This record gives sequence, C-alpha cells and structure tokens, in this order.
Amino acid sequence: MTRFRVLIVDDEPLARTGLSELIRKDPDLECIGDCADGQAAVEAIETLQPDLVLLDVQMPEIDWFGVIRAIGPERMPPVIFVTAYEEFALEAFRVHALDYLLKPFSDAELAAALGRAKRLIRDDGLQHLTERLTELVGSVRPESKYLSRLTVRVAQRVQIVRVTEIDWIEAADYCAKLHVAGTAHVVRVSLGALERLLDPAAFVRVHRSAIINLDRIREIVSDPTGDGVVVLADGTQVRMARSRRAAVERVLGKAL
Repeated sequence: MTRFRVLIVDDEPLARTGLSELIRKDPDLECIGDCADGQAAVEAIETLQPDLVLLDVQMPEIDWFGVIRAIGPERMPPVIFVTAYEEFALEAFRVHALDYLLKPFSDAELAAALGRAKRLIRDDGLQHLTERLTELVGSVRPESKYLSRLTVRVAQRVQIVRVTEIDWIEAADYCAKLHVAGTAHVVRVSLGALERLLDPAAFVRVHRSAIINLDRIREIVSDPTGDGVVVLADGTQVRMARSRRAAVERVLGKAL
C-alpha cells in the first residue's frame, strides 16, 4: 500500500521533532521532511510535492498565508494548520471548514486530524479543498508584508540576501536565479512563486523568464514588433516581451 507523504513546517525545533515522531508511528504515513521557515516550505512543496502538509500558522518572514500564496491555492496539497493562538486565523479556518490543530494538542487530536486528511485524499475531495483554500486566501487580509529577504546556500554557508539588493531574477528550470551585484544565487523556488511574494510596486515581470527590480532600470529599448530590452544600471540587458509592456508601463506610471 502506498503511504501518504507528509511535510512538516514549524519554526519550533521541538514541535518538528514531536510531529515527525508521531507521524512515523502511523503505517499509512511517511515523513519526507521538515522545514523551519516559509521559504524552505515553498522550496520543499515545489520540489517534493507532498501529499499532506502540517503548516505552522505563524512563522518569520513568510507565514502560512505567504506559503499558500506562493504555491497557489490550486496547487497547494491538503493542509492541516497548526497554531498556538492566532484567533483571527482560527476563525477563518472554521468558516472555511479547514482542519487545524491548536497547540498544545494531544496525540489523539493529531491522530484524528491525520485520519480526516487521509479520508479526504482517498475520497478524492481535493477539489473541495482547493475551493476552500481559494476562498480563504481571498477573504483574509494578512498583516504580513511582502518578502524582504531570502536565504541562499553558498558552499557550506547560508547567506542572507535582502530583496532590495536584487538586480533581477531569471527562471532556471524549476528554480530561480537571483542576480545580486554581479553574483548569481540559485534558490529552489519557482519564478512564479517568487513573483507572488515580491512587492509589485518594486518588482515587475518583463518576460516569462525574468523579473526586474524597478530601481535598477536605466532604460528600455523597444523594437518595431513591440518586444524590447530592459537595460539595467550595470549595463545588463534583459529581454522584455511585448505582452508584458503594458504591465511595465503601468508600474512605472508613464509611457515608455
């Protein structure tokens, strides 16, 4: 029998350890990993494609709302939300009939929530879940701001990159390549997911494979077909698709 693949997302180390131990006791489940923050969660969901996610509500930088927004409700696996308080979110979960666990919860409460999730997956109720998640994202007014920093792995180190330092971002298969002052860093997050987390007043997608920091634009050169090239402050040239021209003009607030 195929086991359901579970991903744990919680910024508390003890909580991740406890949840993984309990999940491993269930013969129907397989714990495929755990994440301590929202960026790692987005990377893991896109890379591992779990069947079920235990998602902490409050996390630094990218919270539960940011994770779902980045993945997209239509692509998000079934979720059991985990929280210690966050009364507003709890009320939203209740209204939209989404499962949650309130810390501290018992082994029996976790087992019951996992049981409901397994029945949902087996009974092919994922369409209803997608609809409820979409309604939830549309109804919540999150306090969380847009993404302000990203973590990148450089050799054996983890480096912090502030979003304001990024010149432009390009798609690299299922990852994204951050261009920062002449150096490129790859993060295991798709370009589409990053676009949904970035402030649209500061970053604009100029091509299906490129996002530009507006503060880095020096000039835009168009050709007769409507396509063009965005020239950055350091001289880098990034292709601009004709279909994206109106969006760029709208963000810049003037005709190019």
